[in-house]
Amino acid sequence: MSDDLTIDIDGDQYVLRQGTEGLQVGRRVGGEVAWLDDVDPALLSEDARAALAEGDTTNPALQTAIGGIVQAEVERGG
Repeated sequence: MSDDLTIDIDGDQYVLRQGTEGLQVGRRVGGEVAWLDDVDPALLSEDARAALAEGDTTNPALQTAIGGIVQAEVERGG
């Protein structure tokens, strides 16, 4: 995946970028992206990884996985 993907979760837009350090997850805030976390894609479910590879941001498994990453960041105080 060379391009950023945008995924909508609970009315907020998040950006997914596959980088050298893994999957970067960021929140789009007024045209800028605040990067929240880098995640090893191997930690995602097989269905979520497949959706990510296909660029299918409407896939429930991918939405659940990204929602969990975002929730963990919130709980850590990010």
